[in-house]
Amino acid sequence: MKVKAVIFDMDGVIIDSEPFWQQAQITALAAYQVQATVAQCEALTKGKRLDEIARVWCQYFNLPTRSGQLEQAILHHVTTLIAANGKPLPGVEATLRALQQRNCRIALATSSSHQVIDAVFDKLQLSHYFEVVSSADNEPRGKPDPAVYLSTARKLSLPAAECLVVEDSLNGFRAAQAAGMAVCVVTPGCHQPDFQGAAGCYSSLAEMLAALPVPATQPA
Repeated sequence: MKVKAVIFDMDGVIIDSEPFWQQAQITALAAYQVQATVAQCEALTKGKRLDEIARVWCQYFNLPTRSGQLEQAILHHVTTLIAANGKPLPGVEATLRALQQRNCRIALATSSSHQVIDAVFDKLQLSHYFEVVSSADNEPRGKPDPAVYLSTARKLSLPAAECLVVEDSLNGFRAAQAAGMAVCVVTPGCHQPDFQGAAGCYSSLAEMLAALPVPATQPA
């Protein structure tokens, strides 16, 4: 496999934002006198687009509100939490720098909205590493639909076979596979059977980087 670009998911790969998403959902839902749990967030909404998250909760709790109102509340809470407490996951900048030094093109393809992307980039100061940034907000459907990954490949002017995706969620893994891209799963739970067929399963970015060929690509 000749990799010319690495496409990163954001939440759970670049930033440890899953706790923020969970807290934002739980806080927003509490305003409607319903109590969601972390386990429910993991099972029902992890890796989904914000509008889909809001629809899931409105249906699950039969809320007397439009999903758009809940969506805006969650967005407010999560961006506030990122701005206050966001930190890159271990090895993020070292991985991005190493890939850049290997002449590998770098892109982002996330289910998060542009407001969340901006909040993450403002906090972590990593935007200069990414040649292309794609949000599933601009697609008809979010992950596990492959649209955001296919759009990212088009922006890079590369075939899917020359793109390697870094994901942590099952929805993201399925989206990248459906796009015809090899996937490295990077998460402490990477060895679960659901990720069978991944190009690599790693507990950390440092472990993934050590396993990639050196150099990852050759200059054009």
